[in-house]
Amino acid sequence: MKKTLLIIIINLQFFYSFSQEKKILVVGIVVDQMRYDYVYRFWENFNNSGFKTLVNEGYFFRNTHFSFMPTYTGPGHATIATGTTPSNHGIIANNWFDRYSKENIYCAGDGEMHTICNCDYKFDIISRDGQMSPKHLLTSTIGDQIKLFDDNSKVFGISLKDRGAILSAGHSADACYWMNKEGEWISSSYYMSELPKWIVDFQTKNSAKSYLAKNWSLDKKFNYNLDSLSNFEGNGIIKSTPHGNSILADLAIELMKQEKLGKNESTDFLILSFSSTDYIGHKYGPHSPEIEDTYNKLDNDIAKIISHIEKYIGKENSLIFLTADHGVVSEPSVLTSKKIPSGYFSTRNLKSDLAEHIRDRLNLSTKDISDNELILNVSNDQIFLNRDFIMENLGYEVIEKIRKISVDYLIDYHPAIKKTYHYKQLEESEYLDAPNSLIQKGFNSKRSGDIIYTLEPGWINFSWKKGGTTHGSCFSYDTHVPLLFWGGNIKKGHTDRRTNVKDIAPTIAQILKISHPNGSTGNPLYEITE
Repeated sequence: MKKTLLIIIINLQFFYSFSQEKKILVVGIVVDQMRYDYVYRFWENFNNSGFKTLVNEGYFFRNTHFSFMPTYTGPGHATIATGTTPSNHGIIANNWFDRYSKENIYCAGDGEMHTICNCDYKFDIISRDGQMSPKHLLTSTIGDQIKLFDDNSKVFGISLKDRGAILSAGHSADACYWMNKEGEWISSSYYMSELPKWIVDFQTKNSAKSYLAKNWSLDKKFNYNLDSLSNFEGNGIIKSTPHGNSILADLAIELMKQEKLGKNESTDFLILSFSSTDYIGHKYGPHSPEIEDTYNKLDNDIAKIISHIEKYIGKENSLIFLTADHGVVSEPSVLTSKKIPSGYFSTRNLKSDLAEHIRDRLNLSTKDISDNELILNVSNDQIFLNRDFIMENLGYEVIEKIRKISVDYLIDYHPAIKKTYHYKQLEESEYLDAPNSLIQKGFNSKRSGDIIYTLEPGWINFSWKKGGTTHGSCFSYDTHVPLLFWGGNIKKGHTDRRTNVKDIAPTIAQILKISHPNGSTGNPLYEITE
């Protein structure tokens, strides 16, 4: 009898423990364009309730990197959510050229959808802001896996950017919300037929205009009259101010309340992407007072989210992770002033110069074959050959010959070009060391170009020469991002062990005891799963 009773008690304890682990709110925070060093560079200005809470009470993976190039917003968010790289999830850039349709593809675009908005007919068939869906994402996300495990779970994605919300939440999300050009919250017919009343009410009480009523200033370093700017440029300018992050944080808290996230018997998942850091970082650069003040204010927004979770759900019933979708390079002008090699690379004449060289090597003339008949497109550091034309007019074997001619030519084309690769190299070889391995992990057989090249550290596209900076490279300033876990049974600590952004999704799956996303190639982070 005692033995039977003991077995029953053990089983009940196991069931109770399992139920407790299952009932949890997972909140993912993605900071768009956050370099790892920002945590410590702005540390002294942070309060004790935001970033410092996550660092001091949570587990900090201080040597976390992306394992692919290009490090852009779309691929970054997709990798965080899927646990794999563009070679598998298919999001090879924010926009890419499609060799089959001969058109440019937007990573979250879907022309079959229409915009769901707070408008006369609840949707807008003209606006393209809501013509979005995750259809280009080839694998499942951690949110999809949560829904597969328990359909009663709720999954949401929110961001100022559509791709930040959609690619993070995945295919099965209950809803995704993002901001249109006018500073209003919208969604897509992929998710719903009309906006829920609570978000319409939120928008009425918390309009973008209301956040722009004050100036944005810092000491005597800068002073922007946002009210005047919004009158001239529209309320969409909120995205390029710290208030864009604040309105998103307030929306996240309202969503958690209205959808009762963390209050039911299932695991809920909310992922939010702070995008203002990216808009401001591009415009002013990582060494600007504007970016410093933006992170000071973001720290307050994160503190509000943590405070809400602790008050309404409890730390023990939550799991927060914070990371970034990519870093950013210092402006070449700043690097040059420090005598660090850098510069600007122009692709303006690349297509015509390469086509001319190919014709010379094949003893062809411009009368026989034009530039466009040889090369379809040059974009994202990739070159797409006109395979159909070449096969029909020059023969299949010539395609491979042109690829080799191209990589040999490009390596000497400009001092900024560091490495060159062609399709067959990336298809038939397996690289283990950077930068080769990062190029390969960002290469997708059906979507990538015939030739890929990389630039030297510190070099960016010529389009940024008038000011600002960008990202996308395979170097540490773009790949090295923070990764923090906090809540539940997450122990306090840190490690400098080399870890990977693609490890996030399988780590969450391991904690929740559910299947990893179906294309996952990452590994659970044993420091917090064992």
